[in-house]
Parts: sequence; C-alpha cells; structure tokens
Amino acid sequence: MKKLIIFALCILGMCNARAEMMTAQEIILTEMATMHPWDSNKEEEKPFPSTGQTRFHASIDGNQLFVGADASVHAYTEVINQRTGEVVEEGEFVGETNMYIPQSGNYELYIYSESGTIMVGEFSVE
Repeated sequence: MKKLIIFALCILGMCNARAEMMTAQEIILTEMATMHPWDSNKEEEKPFPSTGQTRFHASIDGNQLFVGADASVHAYTEVINQRTGEVVEEGEFVGETNMYIPQSGNYELYIYSESGTIMVGEFSVE
C-alpha cells in the first residue's frame, strides 16, 4: 500500500511540473523585412538573403515577456499596444532579455537585429 501511495505522489508531481512548464506561450515571429544600406560595397545577386544565421524566439508568461536569440547578437526590441499605438516597452539586448508588460491587452513585438532583419509577432496579456 505504501508503494502505491508513493507511486501516485510521484505521478502527481510529474503532472504538476509539466503543467507549470506549459504556462508560457510561444510568440510566433515572422520576418517583416531585411534592410541593406544603399551605399553598400557588396554586390549581391540575391535580393533577400537568408536569416539562417540567427534565430529569434519569444514567449509570454503572464506579464513577463522573454525574447532571445540562439547566438549572442545585438538587437533592439519594441512592444507596441495595438489599441493605442504607444510603445509600452523598448530596449537593447545581447542574447536575451526579459520585459514586464504592466497592463492587459493585445501587443505587437518588433525585434530589430544588427544584421538588418526585422522580426514581428503578436501576443496578448490577460
């Protein structure tokens, strides 16, 4: 009987840990644009080079926004309230950052990388 109770508690603990890990929601990021300077000395045949070098990812957990990259690159982020159009949070980071979103609502996330790529995603805070 003791073994059954211990086994049930272990299973319950694993289910509870799994549920806590699932609270953060992944934000789907899409590439909005790639910028190149007009006075660049490089003559490239491809109009839009691949962004395969750096992948950005973002997630929201309650009011905490996490933005990160798979490499230590410099980037700038903006969080814009969709209803008012005002910038709620902004800042530069290297590798990853956390931001606090104070109010509930629908937001847009913009990530500007130093390579000229702009990533955008939408999320909600409840």
